Order: sequence, then C-alpha cells, then structure tokens
Amino acid sequence: MALSPATLAPPEMSQFIDSTQPTSENATLRSPFDDSDADLIFQTSDGVKFGVHKLILGIASPLLKRLFSSSSTSPLPNEVVVIKKDEGQDVIPVEEDSQTTEAVLRFCYPFANPVVDNLDKVVSILEMMKRLGMKGITDRVKASLVQPAFLDEEPLRVFSIAYRHGLEHETRLAAKHTLRQPIFGPYVKELDHIPASVYHRLLQYHRKCSVATCALTADFSWFPGFASRWVWFQCDDCEHHPLSWPLSDGKIYEVNSWFIEFMERARSVLRERPCAKVVHDPLLITESLDIAAGCLTCRSSAFMDLNTFIDEHFDPEVEKTVDAVDLEITF
Repeated sequence: MALSPATLAPPEMSQFIDSTQPTSENATLRSPFDDSDADLIFQTSDGVKFGVHKLILGIASPLLKRLFSSSSTSPLPNEVVVIKKDEGQDVIPVEEDSQTTEAVLRFCYPFANPVVDNLDKVVSILEMMKRLGMKGITDRVKASLVQPAFLDEEPLRVFSIAYRHGLEHETRLAAKHTLRQPIFGPYVKELDHIPASVYHRLLQYHRKCSVATCALTADFSWFPGFASRWVWFQCDDCEHHPLSWPLSDGKIYEVNSWFIEFMERARSVLRERPCAKVVHDPLLITESLDIAAGCLTCRSSAFMDLNTFIDEHFDPEVEKTVDAVDLEITF
C-alpha cells in the first residue's frame, strides 16, 4: 500500500509547554526527549521521564559537567543533584514538575524557545536553572520574562524576578514599566525575595521621574522653534492665561487658557504615573478640545495641533526625560 506524503512526513515538534502524556502506551519517555541513545534520565516530581544526553547538559551546566566527570553517584555539595541507578540507567530525580522540566530541557537543547504564557512558569524555569547551575543559558529565558503582556500587567513582579536573578537590562526595563502604575501599587509576593533597599530605590526612581516629567508642563522652553504657530499661541479670541510663556526662540508669548489647563491636567496624571503613555489618554484631551470647539479660530486647528503636539513632541520629551533618570541600584 502506497503511503501519502503526509504519512511520510515527520510530526512537527511543538514548542509549547503542555502536560500531554507520552506519545504511545508503550512509551516510557516524553517526546521529544525519548532518544534511544539517551544516557541519562530526568525523572520529575509528577513521574514523567525525559531521556537526555550528558554531553548537552554538561555544556549547559558546569555543575552537572563536574558531576558527570567524577564517575561517581555521590551527590554534589548540599545534595543539589543526585544520580541514582534504575535498571542500569543513570537517573536524576528532580523536584520540579514535567512542564517546568521540559521547558528547561528545551532551553538546553537547540530547539526553538518554548512559549511560556504564565509568569509563575518563568519563575519556576529560572529557579530550576539556578539550582542546576545553568547560568549560561539563562539568557535564553530573558525574552520570556519581559514579554509585553507581563510588562504591561505585572511590571513590579517582573522587576523583582529580574533583579533576583541578576538580569540588569530586564530589571531596568521593568522598572520603567512600573511608571505606568501609581507609585504604591498592590503587594506582590516576589518582593519578599529582594532587599528592601532595592524596592526603596525603585520608589525613589518613580518619584524622580514624576518630578522631572511634571516640570515639562510648567516650562515651555523645550517646545520646538515653530511652536508659536500652534493655534493656542495664535488665537486672540480665546481667554488668555494671565501668565506669558517663553519658548525656545527666547520670545515671550501669551497662551490660551484651555491649553494651560490641558498641561495642568497632564501634570496631575504625570505626578501619579510619569510615563509617555498617559499623555495620550482621551479623557485628558477631550475637555480642552470641547472648549476649543467653542472658538471660531481654534475649532478648525485645535484637534490637529494638539494631537501633533502630543504625538511628535510631548510624548518623545516625556520619554527622553524618563530615560535621563537613573535607577540607582547595583547588581
């Protein structure tokens, strides 16, 4: 009987972490870690076995390499890893479950990085790598830790995890994302694993960014040279703010009150969340545009000028200001 191309094609190797059972009833090892030439078994806390190669694990972990080269089944210091014999096969029992173990092994092997969709799983992976001395492959996990969804929803957790594992770039990136939330957010369990001094420095960083970004709303000298062409400087029909404002060209200008009120509202939100994202909030803009719409001069230009100001100047200036603030922690 002829076989179709689909029959001959090898099954695609999934890169997702799952809890499926071995591929057949007779299989004892979890695919794809079921090679017949595997010279070591990892047995997980939930009873799943993975056939692995000492050579590959020795490259990933100097600690394991030392154990393998000792020609001994004696445990390493503090009994981090113990090799046992099971029917003549070397076996390492691990305390982690099969999902965590499979993910760690995929990072060790030349597979595509597994997709990790839960921050707790990332923590488990990093902890297992740390316990097994796999510092050299921790870099492969970094992208999983700083996924946009994690940074947007749980930046303080990401910050604490990254600092605990000595990931400087990821720590600083997560710190910047914490600015999108009020300075005193909900407690997260990962704070228990970092020094209070580090959290204090994070609060200081938040405060410094708040002060620096709020200053942008009260000093217009950073405005571009052509700023005087924007309608809130040009219109003489609207109520002017009682103060005049110097721009980057060195000249003093009267400003429509509705624009100053917009900047004051921006100052209020930047005080709580000093990041560029907040200046795009429609609620921040709507009230000013409603007032401008009542002016024959402003109504035709206010929407375009204000959005251009925010997108091309205010947002980048807030980003620039935040980037200039240092997170004063050491690694």
